Amino acid sequence: MTRRVALRAALLVLAALGLIAGLTAYFSSEKIPPCLVSGAPKWRSPTDRGTHRFLLVVPDRALCFYAIDDGHKLVGAVKLPGIEGIDAIQPRAGRLAIRYRRGGAVVDLASGRTTPASAPAAPALNVTVGDPATFLQYVTRPGEFGFRVIKNARTIERVRFEGFAWNPRFGPNPPDHGLALFRGRRELWVLDAPNSVAHVYDVSGAPREPPRKVDDVRFSKPLSGDESPCAHPRCGRIGSLLASSDGRYLYVGDSGDVIDVAKREQLLNLEALHQSRLMLEVDWVDGKPVLPR
Repeated sequence: MTRRVALRAALLVLAALGLIAGLTAYFSSEKIPPCLVSGAPKWRSPTDRGTHRFLLVVPDRALCFYAIDDGHKLVGAVKLPGIEGIDAIQPRAGRLAIRYRRGGAVVDLASGRTTPASAPAAPALNVTVGDPATFLQYVTRPGEFGFRVIKNARTIERVRFEGFAWNPRFGPNPPDHGLALFRGRRELWVLDAPNSVAHVYDVSGAPREPPRKVDDVRFSKPLSGDESPCAHPRCGRIGSLLASSDGRYLYVGDSGDVIDVAKREQLLNLEALHQSRLMLEVDWVDGKPVLPR
């Protein structure tokens, strides 16, 4: 009997120790940028002649580099100690400008060196993408579910997502914080954060014909909850969209999905992108960074 009690007590102690270790790891990971939790190597920029393409994701206190042409493999990270509350980024003369809680900084993408600098503008809640072939603009706004087609500063079409709903009291606002126009395919992709889906429209008939809905692509992780770690006031996931420069991939900020545009299928999910909506493509050409806008 005594031996059985001792065995049970030992098992309870082991279970308690395991629980403590698990909680410690969990709360530690909550404070560490996701690509560093994943054990990413220190970033080494390419020095050879040729072109290398990377998706750069910017969560709090880190830069995370994914090789676009190598299956979006996580190939490096830069620690940004003290750079907390990042809420805006901007290409600046081959470097990356960052807006964060204490001000602004620029990061040399080759060396990872950070220096104080003027901050980029505060993030816009309106999203606009222009089509130079038709002189049209596609726009999403806070408080509006759907998007507008604008020509010469005048709304010529208001498009709503039929069969989908948004409750402003509970859903993210803005609800559609993402647009991507694939000019070669004549497709417009629109983020629908409340329903965790991208709506795809054929815009080949513009401006004579309104956008025509052709598909809905659902995300593998919902746009809900807060980014982590996050120290800026707007940590709630509202999402963002970025098209790769060759038009093959669509990246979904705050969800983490990488989507094959031609197949309209999710390929994989990047944890750093699940914890951030700040991203851009960086191409290394003959040893120097080029940041497509």
